[in-house]
Amino acid sequence: MLAASAVALGVAGALGCQPTQAQAEPEVQWLLYELPPLYITQGPQQGQGVLDRLLREVLLPRLPGWQHQVVPVPPKRLEASLQHLPNGCALGLMKNAERESYLTFSRPFPVDSAAGLLVRRSALPRWQGLLDEQGRLSLAGWLQRADTRFGRAEGRAYGPAVDAVLAAQAAGRFERVTTQNPALNLMGMLQRGRIDGVLLLPFELGPLTRELGLDTSELQLLPLQEQGPTREGHVACSRTPLGAEVVKQADAVITSAAFRQALQGGPTARGRHRPRSDPAP
Repeated sequence: MLAASAVALGVAGALGCQPTQAQAEPEVQWLLYELPPLYITQGPQQGQGVLDRLLREVLLPRLPGWQHQVVPVPPKRLEASLQHLPNGCALGLMKNAERESYLTFSRPFPVDSAAGLLVRRSALPRWQGLLDEQGRLSLAGWLQRADTRFGRAEGRAYGPAVDAVLAAQAAGRFERVTTQNPALNLMGMLQRGRIDGVLLLPFELGPLTRELGLDTSELQLLPLQEQGPTREGHVACSRTPLGAEVVKQADAVITSAAFRQALQGGPTARGRHRPRSDPAP
């Protein structure tokens, strides 16, 4: 019995000494959330968003030495996960002071979008005094009014100036939504009159109105005085040695011709890499 046990232990020890793929290639979890047309995590177009394809077809094939796992999460879970995971990363995140405390950021790349405030067109006369000569709304002034009800997708960032305005608001000022697709829920609340405005990126409006069956002529997306014209995205990873190494490699990809071409809508290395994709937790 002792001899058999020794043999078994010897075999197990020998097997344990053989490197596995997981040991040879540390795992990196790429977190993303529903944000059409950048990320599409559900439905017939799942995985076909602009950043979905940029991630899977351009970035990941050029980051060797890692076992890449793509995990859809709600926006609020994204922030919490990136704060605690030692191997968490995301493509397209905006940089702000809070995120810099727990994430390492790559060099920026342009994501041509700027959030606006979506309101019901019938309510526009109420906000005319807050518009400048270019038709841009003062979000700070709008939020200061007692007759405005605002809904926010918890965990999302909209740029330094807009984020600063939101951070300055009193606790309880917002209707906060933390679902898998908060923008869709907030649009429904706007339709039903539960809120008066919600921040959206321009490209979100079409897919959301179609899904809810809304008439776009009844809505108005107001540009913001606080918002710049161009949003800068980054590869952001956990502030760990692993995260720093992934970001270092990603910096080289971001400056490549393939990455720039994909951002401009050109062909990508489609099908070259198929990371494991798990359902949203």
